[in-house]
Amino acid sequence: METTQILKFIRNTFLFLGSIGFLAACSHQNDTQPDVSEIHIPYHTHPFYLEFAAIDTNKIAEDAAALEQKYPDFLAFYLKHLVNIGYPLDDSRSQQNLHYFLTHPDYRSLFDTVNKVFPNTEKQDRQLLQAFKYAHYYDSSIKLPSQVYYFVSGLNLYTAVTHNDSVLGIGLDMFLGDYPPYAAVGIPDYALQRFTADNMPVWAMRAVYQNKYPDQTEGKNLLDLLLMKGKELYFLQKTLPDVAEHIRLGYAPQQLSWCKENEEMIYNFFIRQNLLYENNLQKTLRFINDGPNSAGMPPESPGNVGSYIGLRLVNAYAEKTGASMAEILALSDGQKVLEASRYKP
Repeated sequence: METTQILKFIRNTFLFLGSIGFLAACSHQNDTQPDVSEIHIPYHTHPFYLEFAAIDTNKIAEDAAALEQKYPDFLAFYLKHLVNIGYPLDDSRSQQNLHYFLTHPDYRSLFDTVNKVFPNTEKQDRQLLQAFKYAHYYDSSIKLPSQVYYFVSGLNLYTAVTHNDSVLGIGLDMFLGDYPPYAAVGIPDYALQRFTADNMPVWAMRAVYQNKYPDQTEGKNLLDLLLMKGKELYFLQKTLPDVAEHIRLGYAPQQLSWCKENEEMIYNFFIRQNLLYENNLQKTLRFINDGPNSAGMPPESPGNVGSYIGLRLVNAYAEKTGASMAEILALSDGQKVLEASRYKP
């Protein structure tokens, strides 16, 4: 066989094997998602934002009373805690605040924008129901809300909140994407990528997770904080497998690429700077909280670069031990997890 023919044969062979590998990888990825179609859980959604915005400003008291009769518990929670209007409705101060909220041009514009971006929530309903099914499949001990309410918070920064275990509220006004008023309420440019419609299921499932596993940072060293964030992201990974990884992490796509390319450097940075067992939260929280970038690292790094390492640590532990999600979410000792996972990028 001539040299050119041999080279062509080798090239085609590698292309063929590569395509098989790619298809096998895709098949494996799909196989990791369990079939949850037969799981049935209580699940009801309410377009509260549409009904509230539809209150006739010429007869606010009458329409608000009708809404109170339909949603007595959530309306009270919404007016008292989410928009700071006050409750009960027969209070004169609450009535004044309600009238202002429903008639002020800025708020009316906000309601109109939300209604335009979200004329309905059919897509969001499907996403959340699927995520709830995954959560139930992996850990049936997690209390899942049976009622989902979509609301407008008046840009009070409420993305997703839980109430009385059975209610999940989602502030649709925090998922408008490129929305100039966000700057006025203190959302920095680097964080805007988290406030799009694609991010809604991430915030929602994070609220569900933190209802059972709230962040507890006091007394933790960085390794324990990495485990804390890694467990949360592992939960999101399992319950939102169809959401892009960079969105689950709260990164821009290029930030995720940077983390993947520099994973070893990030981990070694923590070791060289003696941060892994550091208990001073002023020195460690900056690596797991949102920010323009991570201190001491290139500007391409995300602010919460430690969250990526935490997820890699938990994934390594899951692979080595075969632990269930419930067992993983119960972990608290970062050192034991590090040793068992043999994590070393």
